[in-house]
Amino acid sequence: MNQLAGIHMRDRAYRLQVALAWLLSALICAVLFADDLERIDNRIEAMARERGAGLFSLIERTREWNARHGGVYVPVTPHTPPNPYLEHPARDVITTDGQVLTMVNPAYMTRQIAELAQSSEGVRLHITSLKPVRPTNGPDPWEADALASFEQGRKEVVGLVGEGAQAVVRYMAPLIAGEACLQCHESQGYRVGDIRGGISVTMPAQRLLGVRGEERRHVTVLYLAAFLISGALAHRMLLLNRRRLLAAERLARDQEAVIAARTRALADSNARLEREVAERRDAQALLQESEARHRAVFESAAEGMIVTDPVGTIVEVNPAFSAITGYAASEVVGRNPGLLKSGRHDEAFYAEMWRSLAQSGRWEGELWNRRKDGSVYPQRLSITRMATDGGYVATFADITRRKEAEAQMQFRADHDALTGLPNRGLLHDRLDEAVALAARHGRRFAVLLVDLDFFKEVNDRLGHAAGDALLVEAGRRMACCVRASDTVARLGGDEFAVILQEAGSAAEVEDVARRLCAMLERPFDLADGSAQVAGSVGIALYPDDGMDSATLLRHADGALYQAKRAGRGRYRFHRAQPTAGTADNPES
Repeated sequence: MNQLAGIHMRDRAYRLQVALAWLLSALICAVLFADDLERIDNRIEAMARERGAGLFSLIERTREWNARHGGVYVPVTPHTPPNPYLEHPARDVITTDGQVLTMVNPAYMTRQIAELAQSSEGVRLHITSLKPVRPTNGPDPWEADALASFEQGRKEVVGLVGEGAQAVVRYMAPLIAGEACLQCHESQGYRVGDIRGGISVTMPAQRLLGVRGEERRHVTVLYLAAFLISGALAHRMLLLNRRRLLAAERLARDQEAVIAARTRALADSNARLEREVAERRDAQALLQESEARHRAVFESAAEGMIVTDPVGTIVEVNPAFSAITGYAASEVVGRNPGLLKSGRHDEAFYAEMWRSLAQSGRWEGELWNRRKDGSVYPQRLSITRMATDGGYVATFADITRRKEAEAQMQFRADHDALTGLPNRGLLHDRLDEAVALAARHGRRFAVLLVDLDFFKEVNDRLGHAAGDALLVEAGRRMACCVRASDTVARLGGDEFAVILQEAGSAAEVEDVARRLCAMLERPFDLADGSAQVAGSVGIALYPDDGMDSATLLRHADGALYQAKRAGRGRYRFHRAQPTAGTADNPES
């Protein structure tokens, strides 16, 4: 029942994680999508403002030219009759050849240009004022609001008016009274610098709306694809992680069952053998029955068994021996068990084994032996000297699967789960070993502490999944900067450490630190976007900066603090070195 409850809890946790992953992906994509839509609208508005401002500027310069010339005279035509709203003593004149001319002031000229623009390009220009001279120049509601805002200091107004095929872009800017304008408008009470009105530009909006719609559709498709891909990737990662956890649990259960079964079988076998030996001493009459039981155990035991004479020559092996080693009984009887040696143990190992057998008559332990096909495997071996003739009985079991499980658990204990690099505990072990070797052989080595600058900004901007991917790539880059005999470890978070074995000089260490900084400054192309970080490096040298692990780490940490204070993306030695510096600053 407890196992079923645990399975249900894991399933619920997995489903919750999947839902949260999709929700997080949706939230991120929605925020970015809304931001892009706003940028599209702002750009379309800027395009409309630019076009309207250009037309307004052209009209304003034309009006200024007209005003500076005090108006211009043109022939009177049906399309250009005299302006009834222009009060000027010389509004109409007759040339010497009898042609009638009428004065066109800036306002009249603007209306003429507006008619041409509307007929050719569909653009409507309207000069208007809150105090119009010509009644038809009165403002519509939109223009009236714009004129009122000009009085409050606003420089221009742009907006989208209407919907569908009737939608237009409207732009309006104020007309500022100048010296030339007062010839006509001084009588209305205007002074230089006053806002005497404005010109509105009305343009068809279909092309801009088409551009906006196309860009919105493109962004919609893009973010929909990004949402589906990011959500699917997160879902896939969670699924793979769940499968790994389930496989590990199954493996652990299987290993425990196998070990328990083997242990019980071995214990039972040894117990039966000991009872049979005792029974042979106590009752000679039961010897034949005891031998029969012994033979049954010998033949059916799951562990391999070898019986030798006092000098170690093989007398007999059981079927399990042949199943494990691949040797038939006929191939080993009469030979020495040394034919099974793997070559992994030296003579001192076997000397100690025989010493224990000579003293106590027993030896038990683990060793590596070789099968007939040449493969090497670990086994648990127990040897007992027999009291009857001084020969030996050895029982053994193949513990390959247990060793593999132990190695896997040891690797997980010593390495960082995310990057696969050595963790803090393994780093300390290797650092202690480096100190011992350096002290024994008079060598030098270096300890570098590396901290990723601006990593938090990457997590905040792209998410923790991108941050994890960046940490993995950063560890890989740092490993590329050192030798295979050196150590790159992750201490936790965005902190790493490097042990450079046999550092010949400070210049060599500085060269590695410079490469580390350069590699970490290169952009990281992640699945969720591009990221830029830097690496600050603190360096301590053995034996100059310390004779033990704790001192070296403390001094390297102090140097790292100095590197960060110097501006980040730099390296510092604990003590100033003649050639030490940074990638862009030759001072230490």
